[in-house]
This record gives sequence, C-alpha cells and structure tokens, in this order.
Amino acid sequence: MLSYWLATVRRSAVSTVLIAVIVSGAMAGVLISQDTSAWAGSLLRGTLSGLAAGAVLAVAIATSNTWHARRAAARQGLPLTAEAAFVPCTAEIRVPVPTGTTPYQLTDSVLYALKKVPAPRIDEVEEFTHGKLTVVCGRSSGSPVRLRISIVTDRNIATVTMDSRPVTTWKRLDGGASWSVLTAFEPHVSKAVRPLGSDPGGSCAADRGW
Repeated sequence: MLSYWLATVRRSAVSTVLIAVIVSGAMAGVLISQDTSAWAGSLLRGTLSGLAAGAVLAVAIATSNTWHARRAAARQGLPLTAEAAFVPCTAEIRVPVPTGTTPYQLTDSVLYALKKVPAPRIDEVEEFTHGKLTVVCGRSSGSPVRLRISIVTDRNIATVTMDSRPVTTWKRLDGGASWSVLTAFEPHVSKAVRPLGSDPGGSCAADRGW
C-alpha cells in the first residue's frame, strides 16, 4: 500500500508544484503590497507558504486515492500494488486460435464472458463491432471506467489489446479504478478467446504496460 501511496505522490507532483507556485506568488504579492520595504522577507514567507500548501495537497491527494484504491482492490480480491496508480492501464494477450476464426466471433465471445462476471459489472456497452468492444463499468461506485478491447487475427494467432482508463479523460489518478477493472477482466478475456479445450497454461503471452 505504501508503494501505491508513493506512486500517487509522483503522479500528482506536477499539479501540486503548480499550485505551490501560484500560492507562493499570491502570498508574496499580498505581503509585499503591505510593506514594500520588506520584500525579501515577504518573498521568503510566500515561498514557505506555497511549499506548505503543496505538501498538504500532495498528502491529501495521495491519501484519498490510496483509500479508494484499497477499497477497489478489496472488492476484486486483489493485492494493491504501485501499478494501480498509473492511468491508463493496458494489457496485450496473444493466443493461438483455429484458422478462419474471425475477430467478430472472438469479440462476441469476450462480451458474453464479461457480462457473466459478477464484479465489476458492465453498466453500458458503447461499442460492439468487428473486433472492437468498448464498455463502461463502475458508475455505481462513482469512478466510471471505460474499457476498450481490440481484437485482430493473423492466420492462427489472435492479438487482444485492452485499454482501461477513466471516463473523465483529464484524470491522472482514479483511485485504482482503471487498474482494478483491467486486472479483474483480463483473465476472463484471455479465457474467452482461447479455443475450447485448450490448455489454460499454454502458449498465451500477456504483456502489460502501465
């Protein structure tokens, strides 16, 4: 959990530094306007105030996100790791399939499998086409996540790309919601694209990117 907390501090560093600079400038400006002869002391006090505000904000953001991420991980029965702090979360699955299998068949199989997963539940299917599936999850928890799945086939190999990110596109942190959706759904997607009766420990390589 500490690794996740530290990762959120790093992820929010740019925002907190920007706010610290704004607070420092505003405070220094007010103090200098009150006493122009003590501008050096006013500048120092303004800088210290900005640093304090930035530190408080960084701790507050990291702590709040860690609390939400811990709850999200607990709901899925997952251990909370630093990777959960990164948005978007992506994964790629490559698996052999019978020659002639179409992306549409695999997409249909994936959607059918995900609809049966008890949690997270799919709130909306935004796109379902030939090799493209986009679903939205987590609206009931207040952290909606958009999961995009792309499936392409090349002879007897299917490549599945998964991309999970907040519906609110400007978010850099979402309390582990994107990570929990991807991590919970990934094994079901992997199983859904495998030929019936294939060895689940066989020649499927999954590569994650955070």
